[in-house]
Amino acid sequence: MKTKLNQSALKGAIVSAMLLGTATLIAPAYATEQTANLNVSANINMSCTITTTNLAFGNYDPIVTNLSDPLNKMASVTSTCTVGSAGVITLDNGDHYDEGLGRRMAHATEAGNYLTYSVSNASYGGANWGLGAEAVAYTGTGSAVEEDVYGSVAANQFTAEDGSYTDTIIASINY
Repeated sequence: MKTKLNQSALKGAIVSAMLLGTATLIAPAYATEQTANLNVSANINMSCTITTTNLAFGNYDPIVTNLSDPLNKMASVTSTCTVGSAGVITLDNGDHYDEGLGRRMAHATEAGNYLTYSVSNASYGGANWGLGAEAVAYTGTGSAVEEDVYGSVAANQFTAEDGSYTDTIIASINY
C-alpha cells in the first residue's frame, strides 16, 4: 500500500522548522532588565480670540421714518477662549465720543457734523456697552460664544446733513 505525501504541506513544514531554528539562534538572551520612567507633560495657557461683525445702520431718515423712531440694527462680538479662562469683553467709546453726547459717527466730508448712536448688549436703547460695569463677563468654554450688539441711532436728529457717517469701536477681551 502506497501513501501519498502532500508535497506542499511537507515543504511548508520544513521551511517552518528552519525558520524557527534560525529565530532561536539569532534571538538575544537577556540576563537582566533595566527600566526608567518617561515623564510626559504639557501646559495649556489661557488664550482668547475675538471677532466682530459690522454694525451697518444703512439709511437714516431724520425727516420721516426716524423723526420719532430710532434706527435699530444688530451686530455681534464673538469670543473663543480656553476652557475655564475668565475674561471681560469691553467696547471702547469710538473715535468721536463726546462726554455729554455719547458715541457719535462723524460725517465723511463735513467736519463737525455728527450722528449720535448707542450700543448695548441687553437691548435696543439699553445700558451703554462700554469699559466699566457695562462690560460683559465671560468664562471660556473652548467654543465660540457670540454676544449680540444692539445698535441704535437716536431719533429726531433732523439737523444731520446728507452724506455718510462712520465711527470705529474697538472690541477687546481681557483675560
